Amino acid sequence: MPAQLEAIIDPQVALRIKDIGRLSTLPQVTWELMRLLSDENTTPDDLQQVVEQDPALSAKVISLGNSAYYGLRTPATTISRAIVIIGFKELEFLALGLGLADTFDLRKVPFGFDGDSLWLHSLSVSWTAREVAAASHLVDPGEAMLAGLLHNLGQIMLVTHFTVHLQRLMDYVAQGHTFREAEADLGLWHEVVGYLLAKNWAMPDYLKDVILYHHRPELCLDNRDIVSVINLAIQLVGLTSFGLDYETAGQEGPGYLEVMPALPKEVKDRILEKIKNTLPLMAPTWLQMLSPSRQFKQHH
Repeated sequence: MPAQLEAIIDPQVALRIKDIGRLSTLPQVTWELMRLLSDENTTPDDLQQVVEQDPALSAKVISLGNSAYYGLRTPATTISRAIVIIGFKELEFLALGLGLADTFDLRKVPFGFDGDSLWLHSLSVSWTAREVAAASHLVDPGEAMLAGLLHNLGQIMLVTHFTVHLQRLMDYVAQGHTFREAEADLGLWHEVVGYLLAKNWAMPDYLKDVILYHHRPELCLDNRDIVSVINLAIQLVGLTSFGLDYETAGQEGPGYLEVMPALPKEVKDRILEKIKNTLPLMAPTWLQMLSPSRQFKQHH
């Protein structure tokens, strides 16, 4: 399927994605952290040397390490100590989220589109994916968290870089079509848009597969476990106030009780109950941390 993807996308969009992939990339600090975090020999001190190059990221790492979520009695006063507290994968999540917030400014979205809701949804799916991964023992919870954050990269791309095309999409939906029908008829599949950008940015294969197949995990051949984790997370979040109607409306693949059949219904229901209680507390904090303004307030 990936080989034919550009053929089903609006040609102007496909061409511009290549330009954006070259000209608008994640900050160098983000790439350097991702490189270090993929090396099992990396130490907190190694990471500190990179993090401290970005004052805003440094402040947020320490803020997160000292947040009420971790319940520390002794404050973390150094970056390396904060990194130990929050963990390597959560650092990667934070750095990638900040990098995305810098690259895709959701404050500049078309009138009538809620950029905050899009961020909150991605953050909520990310947090839920970690819960699903931990419960299923199929994939690394940290990788699931990152994949959840990035699964909607194509939608973020459309909102921030293709406002004319997005308006056409919204007008089409207003005429009574579903969001999926509009994407298909106009050649604006958000999964394909995100995949093409992820490919240009040389992201790991599992992330590219999540971005491309998160609505249809049964079509994924090589990384189906993590794609299924993200699909389940999307569906669970869709049952809360942090879902996006167009993500779950007209679900083409299996429903949340059918996806990942080895995970018992009672486990899925327990995760659903947990996120219904927890997301209203967690998501606003994450949204503040990953907002373009980079202003973070401690929550106690």
